[in-house]
Amino acid sequence: MTGPRAHADPAARSPAVTVIVPTRDRARYLREAIGSVLGQTFGDLELLVIDDGSTDDTRDLVGVIDDGRLRYLHQEASGISAALNRGLRNARGRYVARLDSDDVWTPDMLATLVPVLESRPEVGVVYARGQVMDASGRVLPTLQGLPERFPGDSFRSLVYDDATCNVALVARRQCFERAGLYDEELETSEDWDMWLRVARHYRFAFVDKVVARIRWHDDNLTGPASSRLAEVLGARSHPLDKLFRDPDLPPAVRAMRSVAYANVDLFRGQRWLQAGKLGRAVRSLGSAVRRSEHRIPMLTRVVWFTVARPVLGRWAAGRRAMDALADVRRRRRITPRPGA
Repeated sequence: MTGPRAHADPAARSPAVTVIVPTRDRARYLREAIGSVLGQTFGDLELLVIDDGSTDDTRDLVGVIDDGRLRYLHQEASGISAALNRGLRNARGRYVARLDSDDVWTPDMLATLVPVLESRPEVGVVYARGQVMDASGRVLPTLQGLPERFPGDSFRSLVYDDATCNVALVARRQCFERAGLYDEELETSEDWDMWLRVARHYRFAFVDKVVARIRWHDDNLTGPASSRLAEVLGARSHPLDKLFRDPDLPPAVRAMRSVAYANVDLFRGQRWLQAGKLGRAVRSLGSAVRRSEHRIPMLTRVVWFTVARPVLGRWAAGRRAMDALADVRRRRRITPRPGA
């Protein structure tokens, strides 16, 4: 593996990885996002910052970064899917990764995921976990990215629920060449729509490790404080609407229709709870139970996600805090005093 300066000339040869960072008016977070890409321990990459009509100082911010792997592309405001497609059309890497401009990667993100694609030719997409943080960067207990529901059957697993974390993921560029570009009619859940199409042709692999931090703040679309949360959650089922209109779906996938939509309602309920909207959460969770063909298991999942898991999460966080405090006290006891 090579350091971040080893491939400073982007014209020398095609990089292993193209990283696409779509952005619009995120200058206050963008520098940190770019730094987390250019600081990767796996340095064989190019970084495409796709400015989707920013009105802040994004252009100036990117312009002062001196790294030959960075390219800045500006377009009129056209939406997230159009920005991602602009990146795909300009990508030169054999692998493609995405980082949203208010999120960050851990330094070993690419070093963790790229070797999976290098060693497993049957895998088209590899993904890991993302840890949610608040606007200031304080880590929150929420994780994104789960193992496949049906191991070895990526398509059915993604129909069941989108278990991927889109900023903790690397895909072969050929996946997009076969599945097509992002649907520019979708403003949200465009990644789930894409992975549903890709999974019809390629296997997915999961790595149980946190490799990204996902920032929830007032201005993003998917966080609990988003002013557009109702719109985002309402559109959550659009990838399924598209999928189930396909007359050529395998029977085993078509049979999953009720559970897939029930899981969307479960997802909505969880997000409304995180946003503190109890009434909307109850309606969504109730809809999840009613939609499901197996109501008792779904009710059990509702109880788990709304009561048991949050309690266990707080308990685990408390244990980690106590362990950290105990470690500090232990270190203080064994640190020699001056002159001792």
